[in-house]
Amino acid sequence: MVKAELFPPEVRALSVGLPYTVANALFGGTAEYVALYLKDAGRESLFFYYVALMTLVTLGAALWMPNTRRYGLSEGSGQIKG
Repeated sequence: MVKAELFPPEVRALSVGLPYTVANALFGGTAEYVALYLKDAGRESLFFYYVALMTLVTLGAALWMPNTRRYGLSEGSGQIKG
C-alpha cells in the first residue's frame, strides 16, 4: 500500500508490479542456486549472510522512499509535490 501511494493512478499498477516481479526474479529466483552453490563449496553458513544482505537492501529501499503523507504524490517529472 505504501508504494502504491507514491505514484499517480495512471501508472500505479506498472510502477508497483514491475519492481516487485523483477526483485522476486532476481533474489527469490536465485536464492536456491546461491544456496546450492554455497553448499557444494562447503560454505553453507554464508547463505545466512546472503539473506541478511538482501534484507538490508530491502530495508534501505523502504527507508529511502518518500513519506507521501508529508510530501504528496510524485509528479510526472519525478519531483515530489509538496
